[in-house]
Amino acid sequence: MRPQAANGWQYFVATLLIVIGAINVFQGMVALFSPDFYIATGSDMLFLEYGSWGVLLGLWGAVLVVAGLAVLSGSTWARVFGIVLASLNALAQLAFVVAMPLWSMVAIAVDILVIYGLTAGWPTRVSEAPGQTEHEAVYRSGYRASHETPRPTRSPEESTGRQQTTGHGS
Repeated sequence: MRPQAANGWQYFVATLLIVIGAINVFQGMVALFSPDFYIATGSDMLFLEYGSWGVLLGLWGAVLVVAGLAVLSGSTWARVFGIVLASLNALAQLAFVVAMPLWSMVAIAVDILVIYGLTAGWPTRVSEAPGQTEHEAVYRSGYRASHETPRPTRSPEESTGRQQTTGHGS
């Protein structure tokens, strides 16, 4: 199977994965070396102490960075890998919400953008006309779809057979 051509969604999602991975690494280092930075105490955490969270988030961030770089390849396995990792990252951020509520919500929102970009953001392959690049073919298919004549719709008045009057006072 030939991978799809790179487009804006691919670069956007790859950048988000790399950034969220780097932030997770930084968040893990803070949890490991300066746990007093966070709102909750170590005993208030859901199921791990800050030292464990630090190691886990640091490693997890590195995996997210690798997933972001893999998405740049354009292959289907990288997209699936990115979807799974973004979903798991959202769940991990839910577990960390006690320590950093605002950041966890922002990270979950970014994970949702990543999932959207990996599922709905990439166009399906369009057959190319001779002498036309794939980018032109995708553009032309979108142009054709946006300029097609819409199907006429019928109002409820028309479907019952009554004519609607437009004049006033008749």
